Amino acid sequence: MLLCMILVPFFSASHSYAAAETYTKGLLDGKPIDWVNFRGGAPTGTQTSLVTDGNLENYVVLDPYVLSYTFPGAVDAENIKIRYRVDGGLDNALVVTVVYADGSTNLVRLVGSTVTDGVIPLSKPLKKFTLSKSNGFNRYIYELNVFGTPDTTPPAAPTGFNGTAGDSTVTLNFGRNTETDFSHYVLYTDGVPKKYLDAEVDLEKTNSRKILLTGLDNGKKYTFYLTAVDADGNESVRAGPIILTPRLPDTIPPAVPTLSGQAGNESVELQWTPGKEDDLAGYMIYQNGTTLRKLGVDNRLKITRLQNNKTYSYEVSAFDTSGNESARSNMVSVTPKNPVTETEQEAKDGYLLVTWTETEGATGYKIYLNGRLVDTVGPGIREYRITRAMGYNPANLVNKGEARAIFKDGSEGGSSNPNTPPGGGFLDNPLSFIGIPEMLKTSISFLTMYAPFILIALAAVFSPVLYELLVRLIAWLSKKNLKGS
Repeated sequence: MLLCMILVPFFSASHSYAAAETYTKGLLDGKPIDWVNFRGGAPTGTQTSLVTDGNLENYVVLDPYVLSYTFPGAVDAENIKIRYRVDGGLDNALVVTVVYADGSTNLVRLVGSTVTDGVIPLSKPLKKFTLSKSNGFNRYIYELNVFGTPDTTPPAAPTGFNGTAGDSTVTLNFGRNTETDFSHYVLYTDGVPKKYLDAEVDLEKTNSRKILLTGLDNGKKYTFYLTAVDADGNESVRAGPIILTPRLPDTIPPAVPTLSGQAGNESVELQWTPGKEDDLAGYMIYQNGTTLRKLGVDNRLKITRLQNNKTYSYEVSAFDTSGNESARSNMVSVTPKNPVTETEQEAKDGYLLVTWTETEGATGYKIYLNGRLVDTVGPGIREYRITRAMGYNPANLVNKGEARAIFKDGSEGGSSNPNTPPGGGFLDNPLSFIGIPEMLKTSISFLTMYAPFILIALAAVFSPVLYELLVRLIAWLSKKNLKGS
């Protein structure tokens, strides 16, 4: 919506000038105004502070250009005051275009052939205003300002303020401020401020900002703070401090670690001597000669999901913040294996007693009889009775009890029980063990134990038969000899 108003002089310059204080303490004190020309021949497209410096004697001429100012954001202002003079009589005017924050506009024509103080009231938050002329006669602008509630809210402090030092250099990084009235950053180096516009620190063309300082003294400690400043001069709280010391490039690697390793179930645990360097950054782990993992400064690592009974070789090196890497450590070869619980058994009257030693890392134990799970017990138990009710039968050819460790990750170890004592009878479940190797083992064990008794029994059974055969053989030979004679 465009409103047009014609204002006559509020204060006549022919009688007395308003005091200079009338145009100070406003929102534009000392700020440059966009301007295309000024008395003395400035080039087109410049700015001037002659009309905001509080000096009522200086002026600029609109011939035929314009003065304009755009606020970074909406301004809660009460009025615009302008000291001006218009040549050519009442038919000529100074044209003031007011643009409100909501997009609406108001066109005001100020007239007055003598130096005049004009006031334009504002009904809405202000965004922009422009001064121009309506015809070819000159318009003289001595002073102008906008009055209202000043902005006293500072921007947020820059975020993520950090930095690194190099050879005579320091690189400072931080996040971008996004306030609509943001103006610039101020970097304080050992207390000395320096202004940086956003375009000067937008080196990555992203939301990150960077300041690169060069020509610094190596070995000297520098302290940095950073603030953000808005268009009204409000400065944020300081981010920092960051204390950095430029230095010559570091080419010395950390000391070589000493490595040791221990095998586990499908895992290996590595440990090495920690580095003592101030600039230590971490370690590189090598498996079978190739890079496995890059770590921080912790000096131990557990590697899982390995294959049991397969040998792996490991080395470790240390690196610092400058990227220098030490030589690789001693090589350690480790073979993951299934942990075995040392187990023994003893046949008792009516039960099989299974005992075992503690297995490191076990969270419990599973009890087996002839490969069949019988029970699960806690980590503090060291013996278990397998009774007849659980399937134990003393007459079985084989009764094998086992205790196998259970681990935190759910995996299960093995058992070392070598005992498979023979005995009379049959297994409760013959199909669980019958096979050529088991039959041969059972036969050999049986013959080894009972061979003498078997021979005696055979002799007792077959001796009468053999005696009868021997008697008949002797008789037959005698008859044959008689016939021959």
